[in-house]
Amino acid sequence: MKASGIRAELCTVRMKASGIRAELCTGERLPKLIGNAEKQKIPLMAVVGPKEVETGSVTVRSRFGGELGTMDVGDFITKIKDAIDSRTFV
Repeated sequence: MKASGIRAELCTVRMKASGIRAELCTGERLPKLIGNAEKQKIPLMAVVGPKEVETGSVTVRSRFGGELGTMDVGDFITKIKDAIDSRTFV
């Protein structure tokens, strides 16, 4: 498994441990994965690639706001939990 795959798996485990529903999707090209997620109306996508592995972060895409930028995994989890608690969109 590539480093980005291992990092993505760790991010998924951390999110699930925090009570956030998370699913790891691999095996296809990134544009197709993003397109599939948008068709399924998934509200948030965290992309983990080689750049994110180097910096220990994730690039976040929102179905509502598009690209939200790169952030630390812990910050991403905190942001999601705050949005869940306040019932708002990230």
